[in-house]
Amino acid sequence: MTGTRRLYYEDQYMKEFDATVIDAWHNDDKTCVVLDQTCFYPGGGGQPCDTGILEGDGWHLVVERAYLDGDKIMHEGVLEGRMPEKGDKVHGAIDWDRRYRLMRMHTAAHIIGCVVKKLFNARFAGGAIGVDYSYDDYTARIKRDDLPRIEEEANKIVEAGLRHIVRIMDRDEAEKYLEKFGERLTELHEGLERIRILEIEGLCAFPCGGTHVANTREVGRIKLLKRESKGRGITRIRYTIEP
Repeated sequence: MTGTRRLYYEDQYMKEFDATVIDAWHNDDKTCVVLDQTCFYPGGGGQPCDTGILEGDGWHLVVERAYLDGDKIMHEGVLEGRMPEKGDKVHGAIDWDRRYRLMRMHTAAHIIGCVVKKLFNARFAGGAIGVDYSYDDYTARIKRDDLPRIEEEANKIVEAGLRHIVRIMDRDEAEKYLEKFGERLTELHEGLERIRILEIEGLCAFPCGGTHVANTREVGRIKLLKRESKGRGITRIRYTIEP
């Protein structure tokens, strides 16, 4: 069985697509379908997976979860109609409103990280992207009084309308490119020969496998909500975007 072509990397704004079933099975009360190509993002880098629908002749799958298994993307959910079969033609559609907000949130995370690195020389230490609220952890002692300045600087980047550029590079090339921005690969990237780099035009760059908007202005307004000390010099910043 061949792998799944990842359409979400070819066009992050793709909402619908056509594909062919390459495998399908029941898993307890859920049905899992594997396609030759998909724009369902399977989750990763702190960003949740996409949800949506798959429709074939005589069946309809409400996709509640998409996830990566090796080189294949699984679409798991509730089936109506007959069991999908290998070779079935499929039309898929992601929940675009949800995905687009996650793209805006993920770009906001990169913008905040860019500002925190500039102001505190801190590194990203983990985080989670949500539809309503998100958080990021940084290797710095950031006080509550620092939040207004971080928010102001982040929104200056939003208002500047800078491009969010995707670059796919060989590992050695990626390491040299990241060095220009004071970044480096981590243990999360061990074993990868090709690295996906996201650059906020001229300001900062990070290795990242998520989906993002093409221009910072699309983010809207970044609102920092609170900071929390996580111990060992780690500060968590919780944030959202408006509207």
